[in-house]
Amino acid sequence: MGQLFLQQNPKKLMNKAIKEYLRLIIVAIFISMVPVSNTGTIQYINDKTLAIEAVTIKKKVIDFEEEISLDTLYGHLSAKGDPVFFSRNVVTSVCFDDKCRLLDVILYWNPTGRYLGFELPEKEYLSKHDHEPFTEEEYLRLNALLADPFLPLDSYSYNEIVMEGSKDENSESQYNDKEIDGVSSATSKFILDYVVEGAAYTTYKLWHLIYGPTSGVIKEWTIGYFDSDYIGLLLESENLSDVLWTLEQLAGKLDQYPTLSPLIFEFIKSSEFSLSEKAIQTISPQNLSSEVFQSNLIDLFPQMDIGRKKWILDLFKKAPIVYPETAAFFNDVILDQEVPLVVILLEIYQMQEMYDGSSLEKVRLLSNSDNHYLAQKAKQFLESNTR
Repeated sequence: MGQLFLQQNPKKLMNKAIKEYLRLIIVAIFISMVPVSNTGTIQYINDKTLAIEAVTIKKKVIDFEEEISLDTLYGHLSAKGDPVFFSRNVVTSVCFDDKCRLLDVILYWNPTGRYLGFELPEKEYLSKHDHEPFTEEEYLRLNALLADPFLPLDSYSYNEIVMEGSKDENSESQYNDKEIDGVSSATSKFILDYVVEGAAYTTYKLWHLIYGPTSGVIKEWTIGYFDSDYIGLLLESENLSDVLWTLEQLAGKLDQYPTLSPLIFEFIKSSEFSLSEKAIQTISPQNLSSEVFQSNLIDLFPQMDIGRKKWILDLFKKAPIVYPETAAFFNDVILDQEVPLVVILLEIYQMQEMYDGSSLEKVRLLSNSDNHYLAQKAKQFLESNTR
C-alpha cells in the first residue's frame, strides 16, 4: 500500500487521500471484472470481503425509511453462522412524465456494508431512453459507478438529476436533451460523469439504495456477530476500506479481543498512514496492563512519525502501570523528542508518579532547556515532587 503524505491540516488531507486511494482500487478492480452468472442472468459481482462459502440464509423484514419501506434483507451465512454477504430484492418503478418501467434487481453487499454487486432476474434487463437495452460497456460503467461511495450523487436532488421539458438544440443549456430512463427529457450536464448516460435516474436510484439505510442495517447486523475469529477474517480482507471499517469498530476495544494483538501490531507498522492510525486507535489503556503488550508497543515507537508517537504516548497517561522497562525507554528518549512529545512525556511522568532517580535526573536537565516553555514544564514537575 502506498504511503500517504500529510502536511498541513492532516485530518482533512488524510480523508481526501483515502478517498483517492480507494478510487484507484475501484478502477483496478473493474479492469479485470467480468459479468458472472451460472443461470444465464445478467450479474456483476466484485471483490468479496470474505472468501468463504455461504451455506444458510437468514432474513429480516426491516423498515428502510424510503419509498420501498418495509422490505426483506437476506443475510447469507457461513457454516459457523457468520455473515458472508447480504442481498435485497428490489422491485420498484422508474417513472417520469407518466411513463414507467419496472426496475427489478437483486442488490448485494459485503458484511462491511460495502457494495458487492447486482443481478437481474432471468429475462430482465436494464434499459435507457426508448427502452433501449444496456450494452455490456454500460453495465460495466453502472457497476463501477455503484461501487464508488464517494460519488456526489447524495448532494443532488431528484429534480437536479431529471428535468422536464426539452431545450432548443442551439441553446446554451446546462441540460442534455436526450431522454433518460425512457421517461424524461433532460439530464443535467453537471452529473453526466456520475451516471450512465440515458439512464441517469436508474443510476441515481440504485446508488441511493446501495448507500442508504440498508448499508447501515447491514453493518449493525455484522457487528452483532463480532468475535475474535470473525473479526480476524474481516481484517484479512484485501480491500482497504473493509479493513479500515473493521478497525473503526474496534476503536478502544482491543482489550476485548486480545488474540488480535499481533495483527494490530502489524497494521501499526504499515506505511499506509490511515491503516496505522486506525490500528493504534483500537488500543485502550487497559491493554497496557500487560508487560509484554507495553514492550511490543514501545518497540514500534522509534519507527513512528510524530503524529503516531503522540497517539501512543497518550495511551500511557491512563495506563494501569508503567513498567520499569518502559520507564527506562522514556528516560532514554525524552531529551531527543520534539517539543509536543516532551510535554506529553512530562504529563506521563506526572500522572504515573515517575519520581525515581533516573526520571528526576532527566527532568532536571529539561529544566535548564533553552526552550522556556519546556523549562517551565519541567520545573513544575520538579516542584510537584517536593510537595
